[in-house]
Amino acid sequence: MRQEHDLAVYLDGCAGAFAQAERAQEPMHEHLLQIAGMTIRLRIAGAALAEAALPALAHLLDGRGDGRGDGRGDLAPTAAAITLHLWDAAATGVWPPRPPFTADDYRRYGQRAVAHDGVRSLMHAPTSGQLFAYDRASRQGYFWVEDAGQLSIYERAAPAQTLFHWALGEFGWQIVHAAAVGNESGGVLLIGSTGAGKSTTALSCLAQDGLRFLSDDKCLVRLEPQPQAFALFSSAKIKGDMLPRLPHFRPLLAGWDDNYKAAKGLVFLHPTYAEHMVTSFPVKALLLPKVTHQTQAAIYPAPSAEVFCHLGPSTVIWLPGAEADNYRFVAEMARRLPCYRIELAGDLQANMDAIRHWLEETWGAKSQPLA
Repeated sequence: MRQEHDLAVYLDGCAGAFAQAERAQEPMHEHLLQIAGMTIRLRIAGAALAEAALPALAHLLDGRGDGRGDGRGDLAPTAAAITLHLWDAAATGVWPPRPPFTADDYRRYGQRAVAHDGVRSLMHAPTSGQLFAYDRASRQGYFWVEDAGQLSIYERAAPAQTLFHWALGEFGWQIVHAAAVGNESGGVLLIGSTGAGKSTTALSCLAQDGLRFLSDDKCLVRLEPQPQAFALFSSAKIKGDMLPRLPHFRPLLAGWDDNYKAAKGLVFLHPTYAEHMVTSFPVKALLLPKVTHQTQAAIYPAPSAEVFCHLGPSTVIWLPGAEADNYRFVAEMARRLPCYRIELAGDLQANMDAIRHWLEETWGAKSQPLA
């Protein structure tokens, strides 16, 4: 069978399944999101899924779509450039069609299977009970989860991430694994694996004036017409050993994961820290942090290849199915943007001050006073 035919038929089946879920869960939860100048319409069947998905997207919600489709908050079908349909089997009793994969197809990280035909994309992750499907021609996407109540803190921190990646890629945006700090005039992406200090440095911006926070872990980036970052999710994951240094986040903890060596808690930052956050900025440079506990932070040039070695694999692993394209994007980003290393001081304020002064003096990216 031709894959193009298979995926076209399968996407039609997803549309039919969602229609059943919609009938089972009236009224629908409908919302408009404003993302990088585009309007995305969310249609969610199942209250538990809406409660799990919306907090990380709260900073993007358009006031026209803050209710349910009950005749008072209905959204015009033409209001959005992209429409994403989300449903929960536990709430609706509706499952998607059986994916057109064989056992040999489930070979990617997390036992996921992926298919693309150039127009449509499909990913099935049976171990986590999730499925993603997207049609670029119609700009319609589908996300199904077996039980929204079982979504991990990572999935709630970045809801429907794969759908956003597929949908926004058409417009030049790529999800990258990076923290981001700066101001409206410009900022930096902090690149590194767990323990490098990127999240701690980024989250320290929320406690005081100086720099503003754009992302903790993943953000949107485009390279044309100029390198730009956009805050797709207003969430953060905080390691347990970070909480004594950032105790103000304790009241916001919305979940905890003890399954991994580096236990992490989930926090949603909007609206509590809205005035300390920035939605978008021009990207001036890539910074590779290293914890040193010196009294002062130091910033100096780093090889772009070293930055790419940290950025490439950690980005691609979470965005399966288009690995070659994703590697090319992050390689071009590391080639085009200046790359630096920052040796982090033990004092969080010293790190933030060093980045702020460096942005102002090197790149002319001056911070604006908070309102």
